Amino acid sequence: MDFDFIWKLILTCSFMGVSICLCIKWIVESYLDYIQVTTGIKIVTLNALKDEERNREDIHDDPTAY
Repeated sequence: MDFDFIWKLILTCSFMGVSICLCIKWIVESYLDYIQVTTGIKIVTLNALKDEERNREDIHDDPTAY
């Protein structure tokens, strides 16, 4: 085997390894961002519902309110 062939094989495998790791990193980051966004939406929705429920209780506590 020639030194040139081995050198090119090492470089090719190195670039392939880095590319695979970068793809895995992007997939994991996008999944974590998705989880963060969906959880954030659930928290915002839950807080909005709690505020709305408090406002309804305030209205019903007033005896003059219809």
